[in-house]
Amino acid sequence: MNGIHPFRVLRAKPLWIASGVITGVLALLFAVLYVGANIDPAGHMKNLPVGLVNADKGAAVGGKQVNLGAQITDSIGKSTAGGDKIDWKVMDEREVKEELGKGKLYGALVVPADFTSSVAALTGTTAAETPVRPALTVLTNQSAGSLGSSLARVATTQAAENASLHIGKELTARIGPAQEKLPAAARVLLADPAAVTVEDGHPLDSHSGLGLTAFYYALALVVVGMLSA
Repeated sequence: MNGIHPFRVLRAKPLWIASGVITGVLALLFAVLYVGANIDPAGHMKNLPVGLVNADKGAAVGGKQVNLGAQITDSIGKSTAGGDKIDWKVMDEREVKEELGKGKLYGALVVPADFTSSVAALTGTTAAETPVRPALTVLTNQSAGSLGSSLARVATTQAAENASLHIGKELTARIGPAQEKLPAAARVLLADPAAVTVEDGHPLDSHSGLGLTAFYYALALVVVGMLSA
């Protein structure tokens, strides 16, 4: 029989050397690209969509109608402290719920309806009363991606904490010497009046692999492809 037997071709050293080199290069590229993309995800974060909700109804403080929730959302939305890392999207609670469900938001910050009234109540707390700390709620969304949700949670929590400290400075300056008449616990809360709570804005399904099913599936395909090569 004329020609080269196929088994002789498979036993040729150049073929195995070439296959080994190609496989090694592909493995190296995969490692470099994958690890490189995850070395500093926060540093490469840009325009991460996060919802901003003000459900605060406001309250009368010192004879004036005040809405601290509006102040918080306005200051956060206009803030340039984080550069272009977060794309704050002002919307209502219904819109946030829908956008989280569609995976279009990685998280959200919600100011509750009684926020101003709860903060104002701190200034009228008596020694016999226990001051109640109002809360700002950070919503996460792992269904949009666990990494993006985690980055959004950190950035949103920091924004909420900064907003609380800013409000605390304003309240302390507004009350002035009168704060000495307040109980010690109330004076402490005035400096940082809002607690920050984290909740799951869109719970994952029980068999979703913590939102990483697509990643693990793609990783399995890559590994199988490299081994079969």
